[in-house]
Amino acid sequence: MTATSLFFSQRMAALAKTHANHPALIDRDTPTTFAALHQQSLQLAGNMAAIGIKAHDRVAVWLPNCTAWVQTFLACAHLGATVLAINTRFRSQEVADIIGRGKADWLVLWPDFKGIAFAEMLADIPQDLLARIKGVLAVGEPDSSAMAAIAARGHDLHAFNALLENTHSAPPAFGQAPALCFTTSGTTSLPKFVVHDQHTLIVHADSMQKAFDYDLSSRIFASAPFCGAFGFSTLTGGLATGCTVVCEPTSDVHSTLEQIRKHQVTHTYANNESLLKLFETAPSPDTFASCKLFGFASFSPAITNLLEEAERNHVPLTGLYGSSELQALMAAQPLDASQGDVSVRYLAGGRLIHPDARVRARDPATGQLAPHGESGELEIKCASQMLAYLDNPDATAQAYTPDVFFKTGDLGYTVSDHQFVFQTRMGDSMRLSGFLVNPAEIEHTIEALPGVQACQVVGAVQGTKILPVAFVILREGAQADPAQWTAECKRTMAGYKVPVHFEMVNEYPTVQSANAVKILKNKLRDMASEILARKH
Repeated sequence: MTATSLFFSQRMAALAKTHANHPALIDRDTPTTFAALHQQSLQLAGNMAAIGIKAHDRVAVWLPNCTAWVQTFLACAHLGATVLAINTRFRSQEVADIIGRGKADWLVLWPDFKGIAFAEMLADIPQDLLARIKGVLAVGEPDSSAMAAIAARGHDLHAFNALLENTHSAPPAFGQAPALCFTTSGTTSLPKFVVHDQHTLIVHADSMQKAFDYDLSSRIFASAPFCGAFGFSTLTGGLATGCTVVCEPTSDVHSTLEQIRKHQVTHTYANNESLLKLFETAPSPDTFASCKLFGFASFSPAITNLLEEAERNHVPLTGLYGSSELQALMAAQPLDASQGDVSVRYLAGGRLIHPDARVRARDPATGQLAPHGESGELEIKCASQMLAYLDNPDATAQAYTPDVFFKTGDLGYTVSDHQFVFQTRMGDSMRLSGFLVNPAEIEHTIEALPGVQACQVVGAVQGTKILPVAFVILREGAQADPAQWTAECKRTMAGYKVPVHFEMVNEYPTVQSANAVKILKNKLRDMASEILARKH
């Protein structure tokens, strides 16, 4: 594609001509060509404009991986509106945070999806937050009970399918504007909102095409949700470069294997635990005959046999790295010695895919740059860096060094100026079910529950999983009620954030530092792992 087509409307218009009949997306076995997707997105943009969606509006998209998600993103990009991506596993508390702090103007959702009580969750959100929402765009059957329940809440409800069918013409493409906002765990108690513009997203897609050797025969399976950096980069790396992306709204290991076989998938990217399950479950290596490359992010550090299983199934495998701020798949370990050090090919991290990108490590104790091979906080400068943290210029400024390297908060070491190995998060964030979670989010929820005076949450290792465990100090005279606490957490948070165990303690292990008394989370993690080992 030409370097000038750095807006999605331009890029999709070009692909609609050059790849008109080539499938852009295969959703639940139904293909949509580039020509059709571009036309649908323009039609949707015209009708969205007719109901009042305009440039710089913020559109919260609460959808699974499906054609409607892609259509909505492209239509918003055409109009210059910003998509606030919401995970379908989020519940009322998390959605309220995105709608409130994200200042959402519109909401797109699928009320009947997967048995999730969207209407009930909306009812849980404070009315003053929902008052800002100008309208709800609902995917699904117009006469369903879930649709009726949302309409009964007094929202201006628009049927998504009708917006695809009406004939209002799309206005001219707006051009450059903030296009997408991810939520990410930060160093504060609340997630930060990471904003990317269209130019950066497309430049990154073009780099992915070269790095992962995509061509017209490539079929890329989106195993991660589009709402996160991992899944979104998988989508745009194919969509913006003329390749076919295969997806389904909900999947498990068996359906993924069926998609790989049926659609001759060539590439996919997932966490190491998910890939291991695929390799162990596949009836034979023939399942992966079409596969050219699988990339993995190391979310489950206890897994040791992934490489062995990949080799048994004859699947080329490489380690990956990415983040919401830098986009996912922005580094991959080289497959060939001419590209870098292949001895670390099966470790997380990689060779930066942008030609002018650079990586370095800084010793957190001395503040000095570390030589290659020595661990420190990874700092990266690349073309896929975020535009900003939404409405938070101070946090944006603090995220960068004076020479505009992004401070990742990750511990690792460099192999060269272009290649590195990721070791672990420097802070206390937890990787739960593939999602990076700040423990403070869970702690604040639990501390609001009856009887709880204080809470500390850590990730404990059980087998190949990291699971949240809560250490609770009770209020004087209070009784522990883990069953009720669990039920309340499940009502307000995504299931993977709900602690699998509540341990009552009288105090936390601490150490006196130069500036304050600090809780020793490493000791709590050891205690939590021992507790789960005894229960298992």
